[in-house]
Amino acid sequence: MRRFLFLIQFLILNAMAIIDIATIDFGDKTEGLSGAAYGSFQKKRGNTQTDEAEYGGRIEFDTNKTITWLQGSAEHDKASGITTDKNSFLHLRHIHQIYNPNWALELYTQFKKDEFKDIELRRLYGVGPRYKVMDSAFYGKLFFGLSVLDEHIEYTNPAVNPSEHNTRTNVYTSYKLAINERFDFSFISYYQPKIGDTSDYMMSASSEMTIHLTKVFDLSYLLEFDYDSKPAKTVGKTDTQQKLSFVYRFGENDPFSQYAKNILASVDNLDDMNASKVIAVEVNTKIEDIKNSSDTVTGKWVFDEETFSIFPDGKGSYVSRDGIYKEKLEWTLVSTDTHEGSAVAKNQGTKLVVIRFSDEEDRPLRVENYLWSEDTLLGLAGDQVKLFKR
Repeated sequence: MRRFLFLIQFLILNAMAIIDIATIDFGDKTEGLSGAAYGSFQKKRGNTQTDEAEYGGRIEFDTNKTITWLQGSAEHDKASGITTDKNSFLHLRHIHQIYNPNWALELYTQFKKDEFKDIELRRLYGVGPRYKVMDSAFYGKLFFGLSVLDEHIEYTNPAVNPSEHNTRTNVYTSYKLAINERFDFSFISYYQPKIGDTSDYMMSASSEMTIHLTKVFDLSYLLEFDYDSKPAKTVGKTDTQQKLSFVYRFGENDPFSQYAKNILASVDNLDDMNASKVIAVEVNTKIEDIKNSSDTVTGKWVFDEETFSIFPDGKGSYVSRDGIYKEKLEWTLVSTDTHEGSAVAKNQGTKLVVIRFSDEEDRPLRVENYLWSEDTLLGLAGDQVKLFKR
């Protein structure tokens, strides 16, 4: 509890940051794709005329020994029709483990625009090692990074502020502490002196408290500070900011990823599935019951050179290779639900369609199963996944 109160006090008293790059370590997340997104929008009319919009996000891909992420944000604020803030940035970074899990090589690039700092475009490219100084369940994780970056700055008024090309050293420390399952605290600081002229340097830091409201929603309170010893003329050296954001994280736990994972799992087991293994109710859709195309699986479905023509009366045809190969078919819609009735089947997001094929003499050939959801018909033939579109 004492640690928690100390960190709250530290967060309130220290306003610090350059860009929001949280501490990331190998194995922190499951392998694969994950990310987060946030947005803030405000419009006032009447005595106050303001429009404020800020949004951003992050996409990350993790493997056992690499981490790659793309992060970006944009902000545009107006008051009484006058722009009061307009900036955007994009950051791409790749971290690759070397020697052992404590050592990594980082490669990164960044692009930034900031109208009120007179920056038309600041782009940089950097490379350097990172070392994990501390890894403790009680005290948290601490990283130290050292890199060389190539910096190009183009100003909005080049007659006053000529373009710059600098080489800088980038020194940073990054710390993160999981206080408990609900609260995380992180702190990041940067120092970027120009090589050959240490009087030209940039400093920045950020401290952030994150509250995990659910498995996918976070509440983030961020304090930022940055300092440029030699900014553009007429621009101040110091900037501070406080930001409270709701963040949506996608990945292993969010419902969209879970839905896709379940669909893929169904596809993996599709060759073992048949109607006799499903506790289900067959639903016969009649022509007069069809309100629109999404009410039924009927229609023309195409995948490469294969075409299904499925009719509302439970029959249809199959053609492939420009009509060289033809078959008749009968289809049955199966609701994977224990409640009876066609309304139940129509309300389901995904349904099972059983198709029985026959030749021109009506001799049965085979039975195949497909997953149907609105304008998608998904089937598995051998080890090939077939995705038909209406």
